[in-house]
Amino acid sequence: MTSAVPPPAVTRVLLLAAGLLNAALAVLVAAPLPRVPLLVLVAAAITSWGLVLLPPGLLGLAAAACAGRRHPWCAGLAALASFAALVYGVMPYAAAYGTAERQGQRLAPARYFDGVNYAKVPDRARTLTYARVGRGHGAHRAKGQKLTLDLWTPLGRSGGRRPAVVWVHGGGWNKGHRSQTPEWNRWFNARGWSVFDIDYRLAPRGTQLDQIGDVKCAVGWVRRHARVYGVDPDRLLLAGSSAGGNLALAAAYTRGDGRVPPSCAVRDSSVSGVISLYGPTDMRQLIAGTALRRDPMIPALMGGSAASAPARYRLGSPARLVRDDVPPTLLLHGSADRAVPVAQARELARRLRAAGAPATYVELPWADHCFDVNWGGWGSQIARAATERFLGIVDRPPYPGKAPA
Repeated sequence: MTSAVPPPAVTRVLLLAAGLLNAALAVLVAAPLPRVPLLVLVAAAITSWGLVLLPPGLLGLAAAACAGRRHPWCAGLAALASFAALVYGVMPYAAAYGTAERQGQRLAPARYFDGVNYAKVPDRARTLTYARVGRGHGAHRAKGQKLTLDLWTPLGRSGGRRPAVVWVHGGGWNKGHRSQTPEWNRWFNARGWSVFDIDYRLAPRGTQLDQIGDVKCAVGWVRRHARVYGVDPDRLLLAGSSAGGNLALAAAYTRGDGRVPPSCAVRDSSVSGVISLYGPTDMRQLIAGTALRRDPMIPALMGGSAASAPARYRLGSPARLVRDDVPPTLLLHGSADRAVPVAQARELARRLRAAGAPATYVELPWADHCFDVNWGGWGSQIARAATERFLGIVDRPPYPGKAPA
């Protein structure tokens, strides 16, 4: 009669394979982002959907328990790696639970795999042109570069003018596109808000100050066409993620500052509030402390180095632009962000509190950069709850502002 017990060599190989798999998963979640693009995508996916660590972790522990007596060393290594994977799979939920309660939100595990908040291309059926800026190329040289936006409007008729969001996409200032995160647009629409999801000039063709000017141009365009699109200009919110969060904050905080004018002729670029999802707040510190210091795109984006162009770095750093009369601000940032360190958001929140400016800071435990790509993840659920509470703050006339000194 054939034994059901696998040969010792096969058992050791399986235990080692389970241990290596779980170790690799844990390292991808915990270690600094690798430089290989494919590994970056894998690491981001595993971090955003941390519950996928549970099955291999549990299987590794079960295998180690069954074979522990026969192969103690292999079983011990497999158990240790599997336990680490389980920690990274379970702890984000445990840590997020209390944060969600404070935001009036109960985490819904059944919604964890609700979908992916990312679109590869814009929604061209919604596209409008809001400006032509700068110098064009070829046949369009005289007209300049066309800037577009996608308009997302709620279904059904409104009893009056709707509040609106100008959304600024992320992408490291040199990539990305409008309607890149469509689930946020649908979420705002479901609450009666129109969304103007904009494009802006990307580096190296546009500097960061050009991009801030494009954001102001878009805000002014929405205000000027508010009646056409049924929008209440007194309830206009500016929001963005990653680089878009940085541009949204900088545009809101430099309202009226002649050093960062709108890139098109608009009269008013004021907003009632601003939201940043994991946006950088201090360009000098960000570049010096991350892989960006070796990125050849940075000098073109910033118009020089921090030593040669200090004013440009300051004007692109919301933490350096804080005053007591900046618009109400919501900052959403993951505590485990490996692209934009959480210290960036903490410092801006500290300065806003010190200035007496209206601000809310929500730190999402164990959440990494772009946590909202997993639309049902713990970070996304908390972020939506915090944003819904914040919407009530901007439902009033624009917060008065002035140019920074």
